[in-house]
Amino acid sequence: MLNKKRMRNLVAATAALGIVWATSAVPAQAAGSFNATVAGANNMTPLVALETSSVQPIEITNLPANVGIYALNCAVPANPRSAPTLCDSSPDSLVYIPATTVARDSVSAKIKVNGEFYGTNPNPQTGASTNQSVDCRVAVAPGMGACAVYILGAGRESANPTYLRVFPTVFKSVKSDRKTDSVTVTPKENSTITQAGQAFTATTVSGLTPSITGDNCSVRDGKITALAASGTCTLTITTTGGRNFKPLVTTRTYKLG
Repeated sequence: MLNKKRMRNLVAATAALGIVWATSAVPAQAAGSFNATVAGANNMTPLVALETSSVQPIEITNLPANVGIYALNCAVPANPRSAPTLCDSSPDSLVYIPATTVARDSVSAKIKVNGEFYGTNPNPQTGASTNQSVDCRVAVAPGMGACAVYILGAGRESANPTYLRVFPTVFKSVKSDRKTDSVTVTPKENSTITQAGQAFTATTVSGLTPSITGDNCSVRDGKITALAASGTCTLTITTTGGRNFKPLVTTRTYKLG
């Protein structure tokens, strides 16, 4: 059973995320009290028997005007009073509901919830920015699930407990003999890329679509582009794994010229 005291500490700590996209206008109240559910579950209710990767419905009710909402899937910190610093940034796993000037009775969204992911800090200004692999089946504290879906207000509303919701996640076990994934990229590693950009592909053996980030280069719309005239760029290529393949975390380095 999940420790509710720890969960309350975690809810309070979530305000430290401080993500800032929403408008700074004063919220206009919607009729009734704000609420948010995931897969029909209410705040601090575990989402159980989840597949390795699944899409879960989010329902927001009574959202005031000028309030945006984030939904994230993150590792629960070892110290429940600390803000999460390892969250899933893979496609469809970070949801943003923009603020509008009109209060809304209901808003629907969907979030992809992965049992394994490459965790990154959604707000590096508030804590360590070291990225690492996360396995949501491995608990980090007694009585606490390893991961949770967080819903919180955007911008200055991130510190408003009215909009904070936490949904611990419990995943089904996976096979012990899953295969190791690999990726083939073009252009090949150590090739020279330029600021003009060139075609780029990354194909995994598993068929899973990888997430790709770079330090001195960007990959977008099938193109890799240097962000500096010289030096090197390192791409981090990750997948969230699946029933038959383990998650992939690998790098490729290129020259800039």
